[in-house]
Amino acid sequence: MKKLAALVLALALIPIAAIAAPKVTGSSCNKLGNTRIVGDYSYKCQKASKAQRKSGKKLVWGKAELLANSKPDSTTPAPASDTPKTVISPVSELAPASQCRISQAAENNEAVRAGFPRHPDMVRSSSKIVVQLIYVDFPDLTDAAPPQNDITFWTDDIGKFFDAMSSDTVSFEWRYENRYFRLPNPVTSYRLTRAAGGDGVKFVQAAIDASDSVIDFRGVDFVVAVMPPNVSRAQADVSPAFILSKQQPFRTKEGSVHLGTMAAADTRFAEGYLLLVHEFGHLLGLADYYWYGWKPGMKYEDQFKFMGQFDNMNFAPGNAREWSGWSRWLIDFLPDNQVRCVTGSKTTTHQLTTVATKTTNPQLVVIPTSATTGIGIESRRNIRFDSKAPAVSNGLLVYQIDTSKRNGYGPVELVKKDSVKDALFADAPLKPGESVTIAGYTITNLEAGTLWDVAEVKKN
Repeated sequence: MKKLAALVLALALIPIAAIAAPKVTGSSCNKLGNTRIVGDYSYKCQKASKAQRKSGKKLVWGKAELLANSKPDSTTPAPASDTPKTVISPVSELAPASQCRISQAAENNEAVRAGFPRHPDMVRSSSKIVVQLIYVDFPDLTDAAPPQNDITFWTDDIGKFFDAMSSDTVSFEWRYENRYFRLPNPVTSYRLTRAAGGDGVKFVQAAIDASDSVIDFRGVDFVVAVMPPNVSRAQADVSPAFILSKQQPFRTKEGSVHLGTMAAADTRFAEGYLLLVHEFGHLLGLADYYWYGWKPGMKYEDQFKFMGQFDNMNFAPGNAREWSGWSRWLIDFLPDNQVRCVTGSKTTTHQLTTVATKTTNPQLVVIPTSATTGIGIESRRNIRFDSKAPAVSNGLLVYQIDTSKRNGYGPVELVKKDSVKDALFADAPLKPGESVTIAGYTITNLEAGTLWDVAEVKKN
């Protein structure tokens, strides 16, 4: 597979529930004073106690400390009386979820995909993702503030978005050294702007080389070269994802890492972490849903002509930032038992809890229309990461999936009713009584509750 370096966009977040402290305390660590962050908790590497030394340990992780700003989810659960009047089709009338895993088109073998299965290089080995942050500075760009002052940018912003998207089924471990590693050349020499067109892969490798004598890269899934937060756009204005083949990865003394990105000036604004959420989405295997054919001078909204305001992998800082149910299912953030698969000709009904909540209820309906195409249906509400969306965005979101379309050319595209007027399709979701017809199926919103909609799927 050729090396792929994808330039992308950005996103936003609100606090969600803190998860229980993982069992890290007491396990061995390598360097006194190091900090390890897992979920909502941080740990310091300290000298082992007398009892721990008897078991052969010299340094161990200390007690869990809850990170600042770990707040509970503000979403109010639906009241028990908020239930549909419609009779919902039982699971026995549906197909197994495996029959709705729309296949990636054979001619489209990209590393980032809109279909199943994942590219072999993108398959995770566990539910924990280890991210190594490497803070670097330059002779002409330094910051007096230590990296620990910046760590909540990652743990409270980026980390909590992924906690929410995965309903805590995937955990992130953030590793960093509380120091900057000096690169030998001026920042501009790395040509890390769109205009200069420098090689970001070489820059990330330079960050690894500068820190390799201190950082232990064993077990690392993603590596991120982090510039001082005071970096200017004139110095570095791109933060792309780098997906390297396993045959030509980033090299470290402990082995190799083939997934990485960087944090430049484009991420350093109030919601700039959403850009990195988007890039991490690529490192997890997700494609771009926005349009690569857009050019300056075209209407701004045209670059989002496939999905409008919806899905961070489309419009990273858009108003409806929640990842779609389809995006989550692709990367195992949504389990099979929350996907309802429709393959027969019988009319079926489905209660879908909005994707903007943590739940075990169904959140996605998929209708395969061929081996490589299908229809996705989900419920949206302007809460959690969709809280900036207008109320007209509430309802059933219907979209087509076509895995023969390449990354950036519409592999996922909204199905829009005739009455849509908003330039970013904020009003695309179906309200009760509204329908769309696509690929021989009519999808109707039969009724809605506080956090759910009922979809009827009828084969024409």
